[in-house]
Amino acid sequence: MPYNYKGDLNKRGIVKKLQDMGLDVKSVNALNKIMEKMGLLIHYGNGWGTTDAGAKFSMWHKGVLNSDAWHPELVDEIAKFLKNK
Repeated sequence: MPYNYKGDLNKRGIVKKLQDMGLDVKSVNALNKIMEKMGLLIHYGNGWGTTDAGAKFSMWHKGVLNSDAWHPELVDEIAKFLKNK
């Protein structure tokens, strides 16, 4: 499941962890839309850019398109967001 040597996850790994927690996240696209509602991503043309809020969960910086490595604590933040909806 980890994406790199630091244990960061790709979005498919995050979707799998959320599904294992019993949350209804069907795809990476659905995850992107959830992260957009949380203010972590912004939609740019054909990709998704990381916002200031999202940068703290990514190994990249703000504005990176289609970031592919996310810190595992993002899973808990998304789960908390979905449970409070």
